[in-house]
Amino acid sequence: MATNNISPITLVVCNLYPFVLQTAKPDCTLEGAIEEIDIGGVTLLRAAAKNHARVSIISSPSDYDLVLEEWNKSGKVSDETKRGLALKAFESTKSYDEAISDYFRKMYSSVGVEEGSKAGAGVEVQRMALRYGANPHQKPAQAFVEQGEMPVKSESNLGSSVSSGNACSPCLLVSTD
Repeated sequence: MATNNISPITLVVCNLYPFVLQTAKPDCTLEGAIEEIDIGGVTLLRAAAKNHARVSIISSPSDYDLVLEEWNKSGKVSDETKRGLALKAFESTKSYDEAISDYFRKMYSSVGVEEGSKAGAGVEVQRMALRYGANPHQKPAQAFVEQGEMPVKSESNLGSSVSSGNACSPCLLVSTD
């Protein structure tokens, strides 16, 4: 790099596309959700975090002040802060990937998905919404698996769908056998 007069990269700042905000909108379409999947940003965060011994990676605006304060005080970012920022970047990309997977699980492999929208490639039903039960104004929980098929149906011995309060009671769940 010195031969070509190239300075090393010491700081990477990257905010991902707002996938979670987009998919939380009631009028979000599949196409709209897909447009908000950040590809390059996730790659940039991972590459910088992998090289955190030499690179400071900021994946959240909440860390701007911390990095600026250290930079202004000592002309560099401490190794301790770099390690913390790297961890935050990896956690950020993990959460981002989980949000995307959850969205597609809801769209393609949930109980009640229309036949023309179901996932193939050996992916079975992996998610079922649980009715809340006691407080219908609150959002329901969900039960899901990341691989394979749900081990239960969304019915109880009582003849109704499983509530989140009863989901942990195995005697109320009906086996898929």
